[in-house]
Amino acid sequence: LKIGAALVLTSPFIPLLFQGEEWGASTPFFYFTDYQEPELANAVREGRCKEFAAFGWKPEDTADPQALKTFEKSKLNWPEISHAPHAEILDWHKKLIQLRRDEADLSDGRLDCVKIRYDEFACWLVMERGDISVVSNFASHSQSIPLRVEKHKTLLASEPGINAASGSVFLPPESVAIFKLE
Repeated sequence: LKIGAALVLTSPFIPLLFQGEEWGASTPFFYFTDYQEPELANAVREGRCKEFAAFGWKPEDTADPQALKTFEKSKLNWPEISHAPHAEILDWHKKLIQLRRDEADLSDGRLDCVKIRYDEFACWLVMERGDISVVSNFASHSQSIPLRVEKHKTLLASEPGINAASGSVFLPPESVAIFKLE
């Protein structure tokens, strides 16, 4: 969740979060409607079934967008926001949003200023936006990931104790860190 949030909130695009995503809500988000016209309601219901049939879903396994229970299952469980791990995910999102506000390179929407480096086999990705580097380790093991320059300041990290040194950063499994050139 932290890697995904970091990549969304540091990307050059306008970040979009779905309900509860900012705290890792445990409730699903189903598509629901309240169409009063029976023809429209039925057309939407049938359309959803056809859409999900392409994924191998049976019509009876597809949530009925017109059913009240579909809406009720999508209601957020607000009390979980103050408990682990949800509170930690919410705090991470707040820090990322503040970082996006504070760092001009993260509010620059020009795609020509974004550089991406990755190693698909090793499962890492580095997104560079001006003086900012977002370094992600998708692997299930710790590894060293190369940086283009020697001196970086850690702005935010998903795990404690992450620092860049000698042109690389050692990241724990499934973690992300954001650095600024010094």
